[in-house]
Amino acid sequence: MLRRASGSVRSRRAGRAVAAILGTAGILAAVSGCGLLGGSSNDSGGGGNGQLERTTLKIGAMPILDSAPVHIASLKGYFKDEGLDVTLEPVTGAATAIPKLLSGDLQLTYGAYVPVLQAQAKGTGDFKFVADSYQTADNIFVIMVKANSPIKSPKDLTGKTIATNTKNSITDLLAKSALDTAGVDSKTIKWVEFPFPDMGAKLQAGDIDAAVVLEPYVTLAQRSTGATSILDTSSGPTANFPISGYTTTAKFAQENPKTVEAVRRALTRASEEARNRTTVEDAVVKYAKIDKEVAALVRIGTYPTSLDRTRLQRTVDLMKKYDMLPKDVNVDSMIIDSAKTAK
Repeated sequence: MLRRASGSVRSRRAGRAVAAILGTAGILAAVSGCGLLGGSSNDSGGGGNGQLERTTLKIGAMPILDSAPVHIASLKGYFKDEGLDVTLEPVTGAATAIPKLLSGDLQLTYGAYVPVLQAQAKGTGDFKFVADSYQTADNIFVIMVKANSPIKSPKDLTGKTIATNTKNSITDLLAKSALDTAGVDSKTIKWVEFPFPDMGAKLQAGDIDAAVVLEPYVTLAQRSTGATSILDTSSGPTANFPISGYTTTAKFAQENPKTVEAVRRALTRASEEARNRTTVEDAVVKYAKIDKEVAALVRIGTYPTSLDRTRLQRTVDLMKKYDMLPKDVNVDSMIIDSAKTAK
């Protein structure tokens, strides 16, 4: 449940803190190859220790709630416990990280499942999912309208202009499903793209009728402009929907099975730790430079501790329904064997 600060002074202070944090996160997410998320950006080739094929790795990460496990694993020394020297490299998402995986600049990356599945279907590369990362919960992804908007119910969204951060992404995939479920023909929607930090201002200015927003931007829009949620896109058919995980190439997984397994163990351990909200809040304060008061305000989804073929197949099926896959993909073949048998 969302914990609220008491008093107008705390509200104003938290609002300012959120704005400052989001600016910091945006800068970090936009930077690549500079090692800002911790560790050295130098890669000497990985080496080995007699037990692992290589010990030095670069893993793509983002300073957001969704990728908390990889940061927890780094902050708490879980990678080191597995004999790994891991550098977390800033990426803006799976789509931008995929070329780095293919070139070997990254060995693994955090990212949404949708662009990885699209790349697999297009034959861009052959990819393996090593571990799950994030799953939706109530009101994590919502469609918002400005304060005093004439849009009072989901059905009022028919034919309207709605912003998403990226077209044909997990964001508008969930939104389209939720709209259709609510009786709104998603094909009537005019989709436009804006970065999440800009959506509150765009709503307030009347440039868009609504926006698909995720945390922590939901909380920011509510507090800074009075925007309100009109539809939870992660409810009904999309409740507890898989959002993101950790990916590597099939080639790297085949050549470095013990190393990949060590990474999976560290991430699984961190995901277990992330069941404790306080652990997530403490980590976010450190890796995204968030004020503790702000970290206590945002809604947080769940961090699965194992990969599940059935969950991932939901993503594939929904993508096919909305023409986001050029052809079918075999999800089972994309999950590393150790993850299939993990409990």
